[in-house]
Amino acid sequence: MPPDQPTLPHQGEFNPTPEAHKYSLLKQEPKVTRKGGRIWRVSQNEFPIATTITGIVLELEPGALRELHWHPNADEWQYVMEGSISVTMFGAKGRYAIETLNKGDVGYIPQGYGHSLENTGTEKARILIAFNTGEYQAIDLSEWLASNPDYLLTAHFNQQSRAVRQFPKRDVFIATKEG
Repeated sequence: MPPDQPTLPHQGEFNPTPEAHKYSLLKQEPKVTRKGGRIWRVSQNEFPIATTITGIVLELEPGALRELHWHPNADEWQYVMEGSISVTMFGAKGRYAIETLNKGDVGYIPQGYGHSLENTGTEKARILIAFNTGEYQAIDLSEWLASNPDYLLTAHFNQQSRAVRQFPKRDVFIATKEG
């Protein structure tokens, strides 16, 4: 016979966690908006319970490019929800790959590998991206170039100083063919 009053689970009162288990990502303003696309991001900064994962929705207009960048602290997993993209990836010792991903395809970038994503289709591309850390970190090539003095870039790239002066002086993030 069951008791008249059921006992509470786990020998005590139910105390819900102060950390929410739901986050409405696309209801937020994009973290980045450029002519060629947008990024919505949720990490443990916005969603404290997400200590082991960061999520991004990346939208790229036709012909737009998410510039070459790398993540020093996480692997990247990409799922193409709409459109088609070209993913260029490179690692140490001359290793590189260029892959075309279409709607429903999944791509993977190991931690520290440089990579870019380009919308090669005629429609908007939408990509769901996940990282295996709650702390989002990225280093964009244009940001890295802009943070170094011209004399170092001239020496390291073995280029004339006039060529180095044409390097970006700001973070590009998403580029379009028009600039």
